[in-house]
Amino acid sequence: MEVAIDQKSEETVIKIKGRLDTNTARECEEKVLPIWKNLGVKVCVDCSDLEYVSSAGLRLFLVLQKMTTVQKGALRLVGMQDEVRETFSLTGFNALFKIEDAK
Repeated sequence: MEVAIDQKSEETVIKIKGRLDTNTARECEEKVLPIWKNLGVKVCVDCSDLEYVSSAGLRLFLVLQKMTTVQKGALRLVGMQDEVRETFSLTGFNALFKIEDAK
């Protein structure tokens, strides 16, 4: 799993590549949580290279959503591959997040 963070004007883009599972979710969390230190934070998680998400990965997304709410920010997930999108749909997570197709 690789995580790249890029600041684009008012929005921070997090690109996750590979698998987000029990072995990698903690590392990813440690890398991205500092982004939520500011009020009104705007974050886009680019999921186009995210191949798989387990329950540990879903938990991380919930943490990010909670942090966004606390900081009165905005979080959107972009470009999910079919398998990841299906996982979000089967678990009902698609109703919790703003999910967009890649542009």
